[in-house]
Amino acid sequence: MCTLKRPVFTEFGTRSYPDPCKKLFSRFLSQLIPGDMTDNAIGNVFTLSDELYCVSETCYLWRVDPETLKTADKVNLEKLISINLASAHPHVDPDGTSYNLGCSFHKGLRYHIVKIPPQPPIKEEEANGPRAFLKASVITSISSSWKTCFSYYHSFAITENYLVLLEQPHLVNTLKLAVSVVKGHALIDCMDWTPKEKTKFYVIEKFTGKVKKTTYKAEAFFVFHHVNAYEEDDQIVMDLIAYEDPSFLQKYSLEKLRAGIFDESCPPQLRRFVLPVGKQILKVLLNEGVWLRHNKWKQRCEIQYSLSLPVSLGLEMPTINYKMYNGRQYRYIYGTGAFAKGYYENAVCKYDLKTHEHKIWREGENMYPGELTFVPNPDAKEEDDGILLCVAVDIRPDFPSLMVVLDAKTFTEIGRAEVSPDITVRYSVHSHFIKNQN
Repeated sequence: MCTLKRPVFTEFGTRSYPDPCKKLFSRFLSQLIPGDMTDNAIGNVFTLSDELYCVSETCYLWRVDPETLKTADKVNLEKLISINLASAHPHVDPDGTSYNLGCSFHKGLRYHIVKIPPQPPIKEEEANGPRAFLKASVITSISSSWKTCFSYYHSFAITENYLVLLEQPHLVNTLKLAVSVVKGHALIDCMDWTPKEKTKFYVIEKFTGKVKKTTYKAEAFFVFHHVNAYEEDDQIVMDLIAYEDPSFLQKYSLEKLRAGIFDESCPPQLRRFVLPVGKQILKVLLNEGVWLRHNKWKQRCEIQYSLSLPVSLGLEMPTINYKMYNGRQYRYIYGTGAFAKGYYENAVCKYDLKTHEHKIWREGENMYPGELTFVPNPDAKEEDDGILLCVAVDIRPDFPSLMVVLDAKTFTEIGRAEVSPDITVRYSVHSHFIKNQN
């Protein structure tokens, strides 16, 4: 029996080590072919049909019992739908149909849009393994713009009729990935930032899988999280959290965190893009501080209208009233400053897209609030009628961490649940609310 006591899977910032239990040939082969991927489900938590899943950004998902939080099944998307990597942020339509973004690299580097129809609920005693992906299918595929690289992605955008895939020039280099174990590299070491390349927007018709011929491009930027997108006057309005480049990822190295080094460079910024999808060319008032380009010579539109919304830098992990307004025109964004310095330091925020008003909740410099989760009022008639749940970690040894409950309309605290200081609460990246079925 072998006991490694060291990482056996390569993570985003941590390298793995060869498995001494494998024979020499198997060890060599596994170093050249990145087939053994991590199943570390730190990426997100979400529900598909009536099943709860924890995910990373690989092909592996864990189905979890929502009552006990015990792991039930390990799902391999590569075996089910030939997907090697999958986004940690699928979207769910009002009818229960889910969509996700994936990619494959064994037969050419391609991005895939996956459609997952809802499954009817069954009795617990009739359950026999995960069912959510039984009828999942790839509705369209798009080749990578690079022969040996593909764009890193964490999320994508959805509207009532379209899906938008953003191909950013932060690239996963498969040649570096293939020899990563041999050279002692983590995933972040296998990525290339190519700022001279454009960021591309692919628009896909949701119900046909058809990719629009129109090409949309922007100057290079990096993105983790899309906020929301919607259709208005034959155009897609898309809001996201953008970075000038991915250099901010280096802030999270263990060495810097232990040394307390966390500067204000490369902060996140709320940015809006407008993509024309109808027959009419979008007319933009240039005095709004935006720009418009139309390339007539190629007989195709390369039009992109972008602006930085008037919100302070530093807002991340955006939340909306997802159930009622995802893919639809909306007004309110909720977010957290996470570990950022500046205006949102140690705070969470409500931002009004119409009035540009900010509302802040902050406990103190020792408290770090995570992502906000919006829970709508079942009888809500207004967008911000509901509550927000937030786990806030207190870094002082003898002080309790909290789950804070905020009124989504007034953004004032209406309750909290304290956790005993004897229990360690980790900082939460993403969260998910499940309604009690009893």
